[in-house]
Amino acid sequence: MDHLSDIIDHLRRGGARFADVREQAVREREIHTEDLRVRHISEEEVAGTGVRALCGNGWGYASTRDKAPGALRKAADRALELARLADRSAAEAVQLAPEPRHIDKFSTSIKEDPFGVSPAETVAAMLAVSEKILKGRDIIKAGTMTVLRNMRRRYANTDGSLIETDIYTVVPRIDAIARANGEVKGRHYMPDPRNAGYEYFRGIDFEGNAARIAEQAREHCYARPCAEGPTTLVLDPEHLALTMHESVGHPTELDRVLGYEESCAGRSFATTEKLGSFRYGSEIVNFIADNTLEGGLASWGYDDEGVECQKWHMVKDGILSGYGVSRDLAHKIGRDRANGTTRAANYFDAPITRIPNLYLAPGVKPLSTEELIAGTESGIYIEGRGSFSIDQMRLNMQFGGDAFWEIKNGKLAGMLKDVVYNAVSYEFWRSCDAIADERYFRRAGFITCGKGDPMQSAQMTHGASPARFRGVTVRRAK
Repeated sequence: MDHLSDIIDHLRRGGARFADVREQAVREREIHTEDLRVRHISEEEVAGTGVRALCGNGWGYASTRDKAPGALRKAADRALELARLADRSAAEAVQLAPEPRHIDKFSTSIKEDPFGVSPAETVAAMLAVSEKILKGRDIIKAGTMTVLRNMRRRYANTDGSLIETDIYTVVPRIDAIARANGEVKGRHYMPDPRNAGYEYFRGIDFEGNAARIAEQAREHCYARPCAEGPTTLVLDPEHLALTMHESVGHPTELDRVLGYEESCAGRSFATTEKLGSFRYGSEIVNFIADNTLEGGLASWGYDDEGVECQKWHMVKDGILSGYGVSRDLAHKIGRDRANGTTRAANYFDAPITRIPNLYLAPGVKPLSTEELIAGTESGIYIEGRGSFSIDQMRLNMQFGGDAFWEIKNGKLAGMLKDVVYNAVSYEFWRSCDAIADERYFRRAGFITCGKGDPMQSAQMTHGASPARFRGVTVRRAK
């Protein structure tokens, strides 16, 4: 870390009010199979160093792949130059929330290094799953995907922090497609992506779920069209992960709330005057942001501006209670500390506010998924994620799913097809009248959340227990 400390000293001498240096390497192996063949396999490592400087009220960022001291100083000088230029047109004073000095190392707890396992072994396991899927009646295609990722970072800043992190991520998925009854329909199984070692991959029940999704893909071909109009929905955790991501996660990124993302990804209805008073959901709705979650995709120990990862309420008892906050924006909502949500995808990317690990807290009273359904006279049970659309203010939204069943007189009464529902985001969460308890809590997550200009992809975990929503408008997708 001495070479990073030397660059920090160089940035101080150059007049930086604040500066940080992030040495980062991302190694990724991606494997896709189609039927009984490998469709795609790749492995790459992207490594380099990013330098960020604040001079006056201007920020500058520069990066290099070259590790030589001269190249690092050149990148530092470029960051200083850009910061001084930005200071000339700065519209307001930059106030950085304080953060304690951290000297620490953080790593994912693993038993088996994913990159110590040969790609051939993973391919063999996935082809065996595909073979199982293809034995299903009327199955015409099987597919699998595995992404293995390792991100190593060394970070130093002018606060005196020196931080090293080593993060491993495992992302699996299998798919089945059937053709029958004049229809082509699919079904997937997506174990939650997790920061973990290869032992997590080995423990997944691919074989048992392969037979299930093959059967349900065929059943989907014989499904009935849904009735249109207001109804009751019971939604599973994987489905809820996408819904909360788009209608709670993105609207509570403070940079988006304040308009800094408007030209690229829109704004947010959850504006700062609503903090602490706006009814985002019913009284049983609690959204927890938790970048300390064991195995969570955004559990990095520290973010990319040296802030320790934390846990807080985004929505408490249905009321908007927090945002994802960077150090330079914390003062705008009266906070004296950022909360560890500022991350960059690669060394050449400047850190920006990203959705944290975010989950819907389970219900506090004993309640099973079966009891949720039994308490529903008429409605639809939805599993898995499908298509989605949401406007630039994160208000008007539409979601599909991966599988749908009619609920009739408190029981599942056959599969439906082409289901989508429309809602206003906060009205949707206000309609939540029951959440299953912690026994039914499941995780899901994303590794391709896009934001920024140039675009960056980020990863985060979501989770929920199955939940019920009343009076949601359902339409046919075609």
